[in-house]
Parts: sequence; C-alpha cells; structure tokens
Amino acid sequence: MSDTQAQSRLGPYRLVRKIGEGGMGVVHLGIDVEGREVAIKVLHPHVAADLKARDRLTREVETMRRVRSPYVAEVVDAELVGGQPYVVTRFAPGRTLEDIVLGSGPLEPRQLIKLVNGLCQALVAIHAAEVVHRDFKPSNVMLVADEPLVIDFGIAHLVNATRLTQTGMFVGTPGYLAPEIIRDSEITQAADVHALASTVFFAAVGAPPFGTGTFEAVCFNIMEGRAQLDKAPAWLRGWLSRALQVDPARRPSAHELLRTARQLDPTVTTFHESTFQSTTPNGTKRLPVSETYSDLLPPVSYAKAAPPPPVVDKPPPYVPAPVQARPSVPPPRADQRVAGYPAPHQPQARPYTPPAPPAERRRYLVGSQVIGMLLLVTLVALTVMMPVVVGAIAVAVALVLRVGEYLFGDLVSRRQIRGSSAADPLLAVVGTPWALVKATAVTALHVPLSILFGVCVWGVLRWGGGMSINEAAAYAAGAFTLGLFVLPGGGAPRKAVTRTLTGVLRSPGAALIGIVIVGTAALFAVLFAMSQDPTWAPWKAPETVIRQLTRSAQDSVFGVLTGLVNDLLHSTGLGFLSPWS
Repeated sequence: MSDTQAQSRLGPYRLVRKIGEGGMGVVHLGIDVEGREVAIKVLHPHVAADLKARDRLTREVETMRRVRSPYVAEVVDAELVGGQPYVVTRFAPGRTLEDIVLGSGPLEPRQLIKLVNGLCQALVAIHAAEVVHRDFKPSNVMLVADEPLVIDFGIAHLVNATRLTQTGMFVGTPGYLAPEIIRDSEITQAADVHALASTVFFAAVGAPPFGTGTFEAVCFNIMEGRAQLDKAPAWLRGWLSRALQVDPARRPSAHELLRTARQLDPTVTTFHESTFQSTTPNGTKRLPVSETYSDLLPPVSYAKAAPPPPVVDKPPPYVPAPVQARPSVPPPRADQRVAGYPAPHQPQARPYTPPAPPAERRRYLVGSQVIGMLLLVTLVALTVMMPVVVGAIAVAVALVLRVGEYLFGDLVSRRQIRGSSAADPLLAVVGTPWALVKATAVTALHVPLSILFGVCVWGVLRWGGGMSINEAAAYAAGAFTLGLFVLPGGGAPRKAVTRTLTGVLRSPGAALIGIVIVGTAALFAVLFAMSQDPTWAPWKAPETVIRQLTRSAQDSVFGVLTGLVNDLLHSTGLGFLSPWS
C-alpha cells in the first residue's frame, strides 16, 4: 500500500478514496477545508524521484492554469516541492469516455454531436492559450451530464517550450498519436487535431481508428494514414478524414474543426469521397474507403467480403457481439506508457459512486467547528470572571486572528489560482503591514459595536432580570467578547480559527479528543463563572465607580448653588445673612 493510500490527509486535503491510477500517479477523491470535493493527482514514488517527471508535473500545472473553458478541468491547487508532489483539480462526477464506450457501446448520433462540439470548443480554448495537450484520448475525456470534460495535461507542453523527451522516445498512447509524434518530428497544435479525431472515431465506432494489435502495426497504420473510416458513420467520415490527414499542414485548425463540426448532420448519410486526397504529401497513394489494402499487404487468402449494409436514414442501434465471437485482444489500457518506468498494475476499476450530498460532505468540518465553538464559550466564561483583563485579551486575540486571516486567506486564494510559489513567503512578509492596518481599522469599528451589544445586555439583565450592577456588568462583558466573534464583521476571526483547527486535526480521532478536552475546560469555566464573584482588577467594581461619580456630581452641583446664593446676598448688602461667608 502506498503512503498516500495509508494516510488520511495530504496537505490541507482529506483523502476519501482512490478513484483512478495511471503511469504517472494515483488520483484520489479529496475534501478541501471548505467541504468541497476535489480530485488530487499524486505522483508514484518512483516517478516523483525522477526530476523529469516532476518537471512534467510542473508543466501540467502551468499549462492547465492558462486554459479557461467549461470543457476543461481547471486546477484548484498544487504542491510541487514537497515529498509528495500533487495537483488538485475540480472533481468531475462522471465516467471516462473509454469506460462508457467499452461498457455500453458507441455513442448515439445525438450524444456524438454533443461530444464533437464540446471537444472542439475545449481544443479551441487549449490552443488559444498556446498549449499543446499531446494526449487526447478516450480515457482523458470525462462525460458529465453528457457534456465532455478534458482532463490530464500530464504530458502537455507550451508551444516553443523545451522538449523533455529524449531523442527516439515519446510519451503518449500509441492508438491516438499523430504521425509526427511517432516520427519524432516537430510537434504542433495539429497533433491535437489528429488525436481529437481519433477519440471521436472511438466514440462513434467503439474501437481505435488505426486498429489494435502490436505497437509496430498500430504505428505503421498511423504513419501511412490507414484509418478504418469505412467503419465510421457515413455522415462523419468526411470530417474525420480531414482531421486525420498524415500531413499536419493539411489538417484544419481548432477553429476550423469547430466550424465544420457545427455543420455535421446525422441525417445526411451520403459519403463524398472527394473529401479524401488522392495522394499524401510523400506521394503515397491515398485509397478511398471503397477500395481495400490488399495490394499493399503480403499475399494471403481472404474470405469473401460480405455485402455492405444498406444505407438507412438512421444508423442501426449498437448490438454487442456474443462473448465467444469477440476478439481475444484486450482493449488498450487507459494509460499506456511507451517510455520510462512501466505502469503499475491497475486493479479493476470500482463502479462509479455518486458524490455525497453537501450535508454529508460537511461532516469533515464538524470537529473543528465544534471545538471553535467550545473555545469561544471558554473565552466568554473567563471574561465573566475577569471582565477587564480577559476583555482586553479578547480584543487582542480578535485582532491577531483577523490579521492572520487577511494575510494567509489571501495566500490560499492565490494558491488556488496559480498554485504554490517560491515567492509566497516574500509575499506574506510584504503583505503583513497592509493586513495589520486593515485588521486594526476593522477592529476599531467592530469594538464599539460589541460594546453597544454589551450595554444592551447589561440593561436587560439590570432592569429586566433584577440583577445587581456588578453581576449584570460581568455578563455584559461576556456579551462584549461574544460580539467580537459573532456579530457582523466577526467572520474573519472565525474563519482563521476554523482553518487552523482543520490543519491541526488530522483524523476523526484527534477531533474527538480535542472536543473532549476543550469541552471539559469550557464546562469548568462556565461553572466557575456562575459561582464566583467577578474580579475587576485593575479597575474598581462598576457599582463603586458609579457611586463615586454620583457623589462627585452632587458635590459639584451643591458648591455651584451655594456660591451663587452667597454672591447674590453680598451684592444686595445682605451678606451678613449668608451662612457661607
């Protein structure tokens, strides 16, 4: 069992189960700190030790971030420098095109039209970002609600980027490679057009366009342009023939491919052979579909060809062949490696399980949220016991948590957009002054709101509950501390606590232990707060302060009045009557 399978967390993500495996790594279903489902691709240990493989993973992240399309899975996060490099992408609750076709047969014309248009739009977005995917194939296309989603840029590269493959070696799945990749010549975006057409052929027919068999035989058919187009629906053959040209210059661009894809009509069953070129760029004769390849093959005995099926307005439904009549050659693997380490053994894929409802997914946040609530209860109880000291500490804690959330919350948001970077520590240092200024300003506005909340609680308890001045003031101080975190504007400190606890609590057992410990402390704090008299040091008790202020006010008023009377008597010549003379 791998380290990733044995552990329950990877960075800030909780691993749920393995959902796929290929030559590059293992894909897990994970849960992020917000309770959302994500797909986490982790390199195999032997691949992670290869610097070129890590470089390829870095390139995957950089290329996927440049592509923006609803038909392409976007990158959410990445960690490329740790002991276990991984990439986090949006989780697609669906099945791969390969699984669907191998399990249920070729797609119906309506589904096929939707697939072709979606893939072409994805290719337009990919090429607009100056990216070459290089690995279009059925296993890298998910179908989510009948809409295609292109995944796995594991061997993609930027246009004009340095190639990482060695001379005479290439990476990819042979049945869906373009001829120029096999020849190790210049690779352009036209290679993706060829691979996309091969993927569409598989969806329409249920088999690769250049047949199955040995690696050499498949590669020979690709380089000679021997696509089995006669097996494809008649209305699709002309579109496929243009995209599967041997010469990359003769293939349409992604925009042209999309334009012609929107003109496809399954009701048109006439196949125009003029769409084929009579010769290839190297002078090789290009055979129309109606001819055979018998003159190019060694002399063997062929069985009499069966008459072609009659042309109908609608293709007949797919009927699977009997088990005993199916060929013994296994279907191509989902991720076949040509160079480098051999792919690990791939167990039988698990059946697709629909994603859990949101209420169930959020169970992973319950532990940290409960502990955060218990910590707040403890802080409020301590404030009731020591209103002045703990109240000041609560203001400082809220300020520190708000600074941390402004600083590291923004850092997490940046990582979700562009992944981790060596400049992140520098950005954190540079952003600290601004986060401190922002947090101080917000706290300065939030503290008066909490004070007003505490005064309202004091009035209710003093005049409505009949409490003494000191007792009502102690509970009002607790309400002030509570307001720092629950009133509008207190979301940042709460998020900071939840984020910190989620990173600390690595398992459900740890969360349970934390709940027991913090819950016990909160219980004792509440009991002490209800049974002990509050300590007002370093200030005096509110009742004493109010009595002193009242006496001072009375003395001041009496002095003013007596002075006025004394001056009046003296001004009228009756000063001898004044008792204060």
